[in-house]
Amino acid sequence: MTFYPKQVFAGKISVLLLILFLACCWQSALAQRIEAKVTTDVRTLPLDKQDKLRDFADKVTHYINSYEWCNDPWRTVVLVEIQLILEDMSSGAEERYKGQILVHNNYDLQFFDKRWRFAYQSGDVLVHDENTLNSFTSAIDFYIYLILGGEFDKWTTLGGASYYEKARHIAEQSKFGLGRFIDGWDRRLELVNELLSDTHKPYREMVDYYFYGLSFIKEDNAKTRIHCATAIKMLDKILAKDPENEYAKKFIDAHHIEMVEIFRRAQDKEPLRTLLVLDPAHAQTYRDILGN
Repeated sequence: MTFYPKQVFAGKISVLLLILFLACCWQSALAQRIEAKVTTDVRTLPLDKQDKLRDFADKVTHYINSYEWCNDPWRTVVLVEIQLILEDMSSGAEERYKGQILVHNNYDLQFFDKRWRFAYQSGDVLVHDENTLNSFTSAIDFYIYLILGGEFDKWTTLGGASYYEKARHIAEQSKFGLGRFIDGWDRRLELVNELLSDTHKPYREMVDYYFYGLSFIKEDNAKTRIHCATAIKMLDKILAKDPENEYAKKFIDAHHIEMVEIFRRAQDKEPLRTLLVLDPAHAQTYRDILGN
């Protein structure tokens, strides 16, 4: 199971479009409710199971979208896309599946899990109950809380902690309490423990600086550049200590076009020179602005 931010920009975009996009992305950090889009791939299932699961994506979508996952007053929507690939593991009358799940915010948070096992009867009603373990909904809850943790880290320093803790509680309980469906929960617990670790804290603090800078994008470019420059310095320190840090590397990969546009017209382009060293995969993009 891996975690990596998703690259969503391609090529150069205008400064105006960038500003509008960044404003929307900043608002997404002020999250009150989830708006999910769920797709399923059931082509590997027997035809009778495909028929039984024809409304499965709709049920999962309703399960997510009808629940208030947090009590933030801004009531801004967090967009989440979930892709499920299912294989049949049924035995007798019990319908069981193994699956792969991809969860992302179509911006910079993404989780992929290939070790999911769960029971689901075609007539089941999905009900959110934090006090009850369920081989299917517990995994959905876990990843929704990871997305919320990442989003709220953008809003305030370590602001996603309570959501990561909710995810950790689910993983701790599921690791021992789901019987024959415990496969993968050890890895999920490792993942959320890593996200909450002291080792990962500098990365989470960097995210806060970066998105605080983006919050000024429509009103004060100088403040945007000051805070984003600090975030880039923090990325430099993180990668100096751990050159293979996948979170920092994927963050740069997801946000490098943003950062180029933020500093394109700045007098001080030192942040781009830092990125030139940190991000050789996009070296030419930085050289085009730096003129070397």
